[in-house]
Amino acid sequence: MNNRRFVETITESASNYPDITFSRKGAIYTCVNPFSYHMVRKQQDVFDKMDGLYVDGMLMCKMVNLMWRRNIPRLSFDMSGMAVDLFHRLNNNDETVYFVGAKQEALEATIKQIHMTYPDINIAGFRNGYFLLPEDRKKEIKNIVSINPDFVIVGMGSPIQEQFCIDLKKAGYKGIAFTCGGFLHQTAEGINYYPKWINKYNLRAFYRLFHEKGLWGRLYNVLIEFPILFTYDTIKTKFGK
Repeated sequence: MNNRRFVETITESASNYPDITFSRKGAIYTCVNPFSYHMVRKQQDVFDKMDGLYVDGMLMCKMVNLMWRRNIPRLSFDMSGMAVDLFHRLNNNDETVYFVGAKQEALEATIKQIHMTYPDINIAGFRNGYFLLPEDRKKEIKNIVSINPDFVIVGMGSPIQEQFCIDLKKAGYKGIAFTCGGFLHQTAEGINYYPKWINKYNLRAFYRLFHEKGLWGRLYNVLIEFPILFTYDTIKTKFGK
């Protein structure tokens, strides 16, 4: 993988945030963390089609800073990152937002949490992220294009959510789409998923390990595999022929 292009993309994306990010119509954005980095390597064509990449994870931020001397901030779509800025913006203007992702019950609970905190947000609609048939997925994309909300938030997990955004853009969507990973199910029980002290000490990854089932398998990837792969890719990019 060409790490130079990856680093240049996340650097430019960070420099464009938030003004250009929230005003560039027809753009689709996603976040990359140490766990999803291996997906970026294996499905680079998918992530190359995104208009911006943001770094979710302090370990990745530190690795980029160490090896490339770039001061990359953590920008994830949650209430410790981009979601706060976008929801504040939407709560103070007439722009609309649409949500796709999570199970229906969790999504409905999340919508209530958002409305409780940001009562003036104009939510154009929402739908769970499970499609029984390919036709259902196509129908939902067509529906979003028809509604044409200013923003679409997609939480389906990588790389499914990225491909949904790509297909949405191809279908003619003119607004701005963000992927959000697990945000839509994490927020079901409260607008702030992470306690303040967790955010303060950047312990979000470890907090999730103890609060979400099935994440312990990521620990090896995050702490061992990612640093090795990123170091290898960086050395190969800088010194390889």
